Parts: sequence; structure tokens; C-alpha cells
Amino acid sequence: MELQVKKNVSLKEFCTYKTGGPAKFFAEARTWQEIYHLREFAKKHDVPYMILAGGSNILIADEGFPGLVIHNKMSKMHIQGELVTAESGVNLTKMALIAAQHNLGGISGLATVPGSVGGAVYGNAGIPDIYISDVLTHAVVLPENENKPMIVGPDYFQFGYRYSKVKRTRDIILSATFKLRIMPALKIRAEINQYIKERAAKQPMGNTCGSFFKNPGQFPSAGWLIEQAGCKGMKVGGAMVSPKHANFIMNTGNAKSSDIINLTVRVHQVVKKKFNVNLEPEVQIVPKSPFSN
Repeated sequence: MELQVKKNVSLKEFCTYKTGGPAKFFAEARTWQEIYHLREFAKKHDVPYMILAGGSNILIADEGFPGLVIHNKMSKMHIQGELVTAESGVNLTKMALIAAQHNLGGISGLATVPGSVGGAVYGNAGIPDIYISDVLTHAVVLPENENKPMIVGPDYFQFGYRYSKVKRTRDIILSATFKLRIMPALKIRAEINQYIKERAAKQPMGNTCGSFFKNPGQFPSAGWLIEQAGCKGMKVGGAMVSPKHANFIMNTGNAKSSDIINLTVRVHQVVKKKFNVNLEPEVQIVPKSPFSN
């Protein structure tokens, strides 16, 4: 199989923050076989590899990624009865809207979650009303040291809040199947529109990754803590804590990744000093997070 691997590709346009440096190697994958062979390429060249799809929950450092970025372009969907199967590169909002056309609902809240199906399963994405793990029936993964995919059930992922065990096993999610509910299409679209309307009222639009920090259990939310600590509107370079929602760190137009990182470190320090709470990011910072133990 001939691999189309490019060198020194800027990652800015592949991430919603619109920041970050280049990937040493970069390639697109539209099948699991291509993903497998690209992973072997990374091993052969002794470099790290990373799967990137929607780029909505990741912050790439200014120095870039020192290995292979595999841009997940797997985009097939299949619907049978109440089951919707989507490859991991499918946009989550698109999946919800296509399901609605087939009178399948129950995931209207997930239509407001940016990113891909694979990323959603990887981080158990969701809103208080529903998480991706609530509707997952099974998935197909490519284990780190295997050369063929395997089918796994929900228990395999050991789901938690913004967590699946794939975050530490390095398995690659290839597709996922969800059991939805038969509902009138008009009712589903009305629900989706309502969720979108509520999101727009509460959350800022722009170059952001959504909520930056996980919600700590003993307080109302991370946003509440950040606001009470007086961080709304705080700036570092082109990065700013949103005045509309304190857990949204914005690229106001000319931010570097280092601006965003330095701002979030400051926010973390202020909240720690005031509330003795260590905020934990849900955004993946690569290649190394300043919040790592």
C-alpha cells in the first residue's frame, strides 16, 4: 500500500483553536487498513503518532508534533432499525442530523457537541442530559499491538466522566454503533434546535475548544469556580477567558498556543489559591501538558 505521507504540515487549520505548529509527518486515512499501515510507518521511523479528526478538544503546542499525525477521514455510516453505525471520523452533529432524517432520536443533546464520533467515544463526550456511553452498544477498535480490528462492548471502555480507558491503552477507535429511539423527525429536529439555541445563549462562539477544564464534583462547575475567582476576561497575549462563560478559553484572533497554555496555568493557580481545587483540563494538550503529574 502506497502511503501519502507529507512532511512539516501546519496543524492550525485542523484544530478549532487555530493555533499550533507543524506535524513532522502528516497523512490522511480513509480506511482502517490505511490507519494500520500509517501506524506501522510511525513505528518504523521510531516516532510517536496521533489520531486527529475534528480537532475540537485538542491544543497543539507552538513547536508542533514531533511525529506522525494521522488525519482520520473515515466517514461511512450505516443505519439498520434502531442501530446507527458510524466510522470514527464522522462528525457527531452530522450523525445526529442524519439519524433524525431516519426518525431516530434520543441523542439531540449530542448534536451540540463538536468533534468526531471517535473523539466522542475516546473522551465519553456529552452534556448533563446524555453521554455517548449511554447509547453505545459496541465499537470496533484496532488494539495497539494487533494487526486486525476487534469488536468490543461498552464495558471494554471503562467509561467515566470525560474518560475511557482508550486514553491510556492507545487503541484506535474505528467505528461505533449506537442504539437510538424511533421518534418523529420533526420532534427530533425541534429538540436539536432547542439545544442549539440554549447553547448559543450560554456559550461563546469562535476559536475555542469548548469547556477547557473538567467540572470538579464538590462545586457547581469549573466555570463557576473560575468566575468566582475573578478570572473572567483575563488575558495573556491573544488568549482570553470568555466574559460569557468562564470555562471557555478563547483565541481572540492572534493567540499562540503558548498564550492559551499560560493563561490556563494562571487560571489554575488562581482557583487553586482561592478554593484549594486543582482543576484538571479536559482538552488534550500535546505533545506535553503542563498539568501532567
